[in-house]
This record gives sequence, C-alpha cells and structure tokens, in this order.
Amino acid sequence: MIDQTRVTMSISIRLLLWLYECLWYLALPVALIRLYWKGRRLPGYRQHVAERFGFYSCQKTSNLIWLHAVSVGETRAAAPLVEALIASGKTILLTHMTPTGRATGQQIFEQHLKSGCLQQVYLPYDVSWAVNAFYRYFSPQIGLIMETEVWPTLVLSAKRHKIPTILVNARLSNRSAKRAASFGAIATYIYQSFTKILAQTGLDAKRYQSLHLNNVLVTGNLKFDVAANSSQVNEALLLRKELNAGMQIVCAASTREGEEELIVAAWQKLKQDHPDLKNICLLIVPRHPQRFDDVYALLTKSFPQVARKSLLKTNADLATAINQQGILLGDSMGEMSFYYALSDFVVMGGSLQPLGGQNFIEACALGRPIILGQHTFNFQQAGIDVIDAEAGLRVDGIEGLSQAMGLLFLNHELKEAMSTNALDFANQHTGATQKILAIVQASH
Repeated sequence: MIDQTRVTMSISIRLLLWLYECLWYLALPVALIRLYWKGRRLPGYRQHVAERFGFYSCQKTSNLIWLHAVSVGETRAAAPLVEALIASGKTILLTHMTPTGRATGQQIFEQHLKSGCLQQVYLPYDVSWAVNAFYRYFSPQIGLIMETEVWPTLVLSAKRHKIPTILVNARLSNRSAKRAASFGAIATYIYQSFTKILAQTGLDAKRYQSLHLNNVLVTGNLKFDVAANSSQVNEALLLRKELNAGMQIVCAASTREGEEELIVAAWQKLKQDHPDLKNICLLIVPRHPQRFDDVYALLTKSFPQVARKSLLKTNADLATAINQQGILLGDSMGEMSFYYALSDFVVMGGSLQPLGGQNFIEACALGRPIILGQHTFNFQQAGIDVIDAEAGLRVDGIEGLSQAMGLLFLNHELKEAMSTNALDFANQHTGATQKILAIVQASH
C-alpha cells in the first residue's frame, strides 16, 4: 500500500512538473515581448538576451561557486558572502534576472570583475534545455541561491547534475508558506532537493519545517553584515557641514508605486500642523530607476521647489538645494550609503503599501532611526526587533506618518536615543557571513 502511494505521488509530481514546463514554453514569447517592452526605459533588458536561454559566450572558469542574486536587494545582501568566498580563494559566478541587479553587481564588485575573481551572467529561464545548458557550460561546484528565488527546474536539474545547492539567507513569509503548503508534496519535494536551507530567523525556519523539511538551519541575516560605503558616508558628512545650522533631513528610502503620494500628503500635513518648523528637507529615493521621471513629475505638481540629485553637479549645488528647504529627489543608483548618512532619520519604503517592506538594516547600521509602515512581512522578525529595540516607530496612514516625522524633527533627545539604539540593534545581529561560509565550505 505504501509503495503504491509513493508510485502515485511520484507520477503526480512528474505530471505537475511536465505541466509546469509546458506553461513555460507558452510563456517564452510573452517573456521576449516583456523584455522588449521594459527595454524602452531600461535598455539593459534588451542586452544579453541569449543568456536568458542558456547561450553564453564568456570565458569558462573551472571550480566556480555560483551565486544567484535576482536583483538589487539580493545583490547587495550577498556582498559580504561574496567577499568572504573570494578572500578564501574562490572564483564566483554571479547570476541575476534584472539589469538593475546586474548593474549593482558591476558597481559593487568592479575590482573583482577586473581581476577575474568574479564574472556575471543572466540566469536562464526555467525551462529544462536552457537550465541544463547553463549547468553544462559552467559546471559550478556548488550553487548558492539568495533568499526566495526557488525555480523548480533549476533546483531539480542541479540535483540531477550532482551540483549541491543551498538556499542562502532564506526567508518565508506566512502567506508564502501557506501558498507552498497548498502545493503539498511537490513543494516539499522541491525544497527538500536543496542540500541546505539557511534561514534568516527561527520564525522563517519554522515555516520551512512546516513543509516537512529536515534540511533547515538558522544562520541569521546577511544584510546585517553589509558594510556601508565609507567614501559615500564621508562625502555626506562633508556636505552636512555646508548646510544651514540646525538643518534636518528625512530620507524616504526605496519608495515604491503609490507610496510617494502618501509621503507628500504627510509632508504637507506636517507643514500645516507645524508652520514654525524650519530648516527641514524631504529627500525621496525611489526604489526603481524607471520611476524617477514619474516621481519627479508627481513632486513638481505638489511643490514649487524640487531638485534632482542627478542634475546637481557639485556639493555646493546640492547644499543650496537642501538649504532652500524644498524637496530633493534622489535619482541615482548605488548611493544609499550617501543618502542615509546625509539624513537624520529614515521612512522605509515598501512598508507604507502592502509590499512587504524594503531593507532598513543599512540605515540602522549608520545610526538612523526608522519609521516603518504596517507592511514589513519581508522583514517580519527584523521589523519586530527594531521596534522592540526602540530604534524605530511603526505608523499607520498619512496622519501617523506626519506625526512620527514631526516627533523626530522636534524631539532631539528622542532622536538621539533612537540613533544609539539603531546602532546597537544592527551590531547585535551580525555574524551570518561566517556561519554560512563554514557550511558552504563543508558542502562541496
């Protein structure tokens, strides 16, 4: 009876995987159209298209460690692990799915790319012939996949090619766990095909284990180990010396669609409720570069003075724009350390709308108090911890956001106390890199 059940389950899994492959074949023409369409604003989508189908022309390197970081956030989070692996003598193949992720990797790892310690390509679409071509071409010793990027064909094909794979910095929201559980045995089969799942928190680990997995360990969150860009921090500190005495800046960081309107409304209410509050500036840094122009158009409809960082060529120009107490649009990539160091506190994007929240850990590491919305399921435990550490405030709606900004602008003692707490919070959670490195070294 048990054998019959296993045979039936095996047939069901194979059938579902076959249907999944068929759906991909139907989706490929749509994927090509999508690349062309998105390439209107981001030309990178129209570059290296052959790589997305498993065709590569870069020089092959033996004994590669392959690390997949789908986009910007995962690429930044992977930086301490990449550095540690290269320091141990490894050569890295870094893959992405988005051109912004690839561009971020080029910026962060510029010296490693030049030295040949690291190379970048796009990961192929999740069809068997493209994935198999990727594995045959590069023959990585081991695969490290960041956070949530679980593609069935990719994972199962690695197992057939005898390439150990580890899900690194893994997180699983309650909603995603329920969705995975609805797939039953096939979800367990896919996740169990990882050599290890290295979860960020105990809560993430419990959710993975609820899928009947026995390959889960807790190693912490790599994002606590990401070092700020020291040259950007120094540049920001020099700029602050050119600002009016008492100037305060709030950075609305990594904002996403629908959030800028809420921030604008909260800022207008703040100004209305505190007309005597002077020497304050709002800095908005959208998450995605393709939205820079749209956000600028939105801001110019609401405010008479809006400056774009990309058009301000010198620190003197930037200081003048801030001193005018207008609105500053941070329309540049790879400068978050600069923006955080320039600011007094941070409103975290992605949390004001039901989008899961963006990474606030780098801001905490620079001693910046955090204002979070209600939606931080991508950083659920960290979101709870930062509030418990009294390094952040949780707000709801325009009224709550306006009040929180006013509180931090007016109560300097509270702001300084929260700044110290933010530094302590960030420092207490470091160490994931070395734990993960030890497991990777023991797995291949």
